[in-house]
Amino acid sequence: MQTKSEISRIFVLLYFVGIALLVLAFLLLVSPGERTHSAWLDLIVVWIVFSINFPVLSMGRMRVGSFSAKIPALGLLGLCDFFYSCLALALIFRGFSYGLPFRMQLVGQMGLLFLATTIAAIAWWSSAHADEVAEEEHSTKSGLEDLKATLSRCESELSAKAPDRNRERQFVLTLKEDARYLSPSTNPSAVSYEKQMVALVDDIRLRLEDAVAPSGLAEQFEQCAALMALRKQTFDR
Repeated sequence: MQTKSEISRIFVLLYFVGIALLVLAFLLLVSPGERTHSAWLDLIVVWIVFSINFPVLSMGRMRVGSFSAKIPALGLLGLCDFFYSCLALALIFRGFSYGLPFRMQLVGQMGLLFLATTIAAIAWWSSAHADEVAEEEHSTKSGLEDLKATLSRCESELSAKAPDRNRERQFVLTLKEDARYLSPSTNPSAVSYEKQMVALVDDIRLRLEDAVAPSGLAEQFEQCAALMALRKQTFDR
């Protein structure tokens, strides 16, 4: 982690050195009499092209969020960077070669920058949306996975601490089988049923640790069975 931080600082330093070199080259190669509005515009455009293609920004785009969810956005941003850079530099060359008026160059560069910014915003929006969907799916699956894991632990503890309770063990096996065929759901009712079942099964597991053989387990498992029946009848809205 420290190495990455040091490399990032080096790249930031190199970025500002590159900017300084661009400005120095402009001041040395362009005489005061030739520093027209078009020349200053060209310097600004070259600075923008240099900035969006510098490794610091490229790495920053890949660091945020889950990489797999951002692959489409990274591809779109890469194409956007490439075409904008080519078109912006081509417009500079054309303006210099053909002596295009400053206002025409300004409108052209502003149009290209606006188009590139719009495409970049769309790419980031799609990436953020993909992250939200992935997070929602993970949250939905985690609730169901918690229920399955709790049932598995309960079965193990029943076998170890109450091997003679065949009826309760059969309840657990039935609940596990039903949970296997459940599909993740974002329905609030489904999520509530899953949480209630986890709480009930956890309570059963804690009662199994009592020195005295726990009673009333069958009633709690029947409650779980009723909740499972409701959960199976619940669909996404």
